[in-house]
Amino acid sequence: MLPTWVGVVSALSLATIALAAVVLAVSSVISMLRMHAVVRALEQMAGPAIHDVRQLIGAIKGEADALIGTSRDIRERIVRTADAAEQRLSDLNALVEVVQEEMEDTVVDAAATLRNVRRGVSLWQWGRRVFRGKKKKKRK
Repeated sequence: MLPTWVGVVSALSLATIALAAVVLAVSSVISMLRMHAVVRALEQMAGPAIHDVRQLIGAIKGEADALIGTSRDIRERIVRTADAAEQRLSDLNALVEVVQEEMEDTVVDAAATLRNVRRGVSLWQWGRRVFRGKKKKKRK
């Protein structure tokens, strides 16, 4: 069997531990109440600022959405303009090709006509020389 003093010491140590647990619980409750009071005070001080920040965030979001819409509209206009410019450039390229072909044909026709005129003039000059030569021989 155990001596009686062991029971007394065990009871006293158990009571001390229980008292420490009670003190710890009470101090935790008091700390939580004080913390709750501090949080409530912070909430009261920060409440209007939080409300203003929420309004500011809403305004910024609205402006960002408007900016995105404007950017999308501008991008679509740029794409349409680029497509129209590309189409006009393609039409202009086709026109230049047609004009170039016509100019080449005209130059070839003009060269052929000039060659024919030169042949005609040379034949005319040859004929004149031939007929002059015969007329000169007849006069003598």
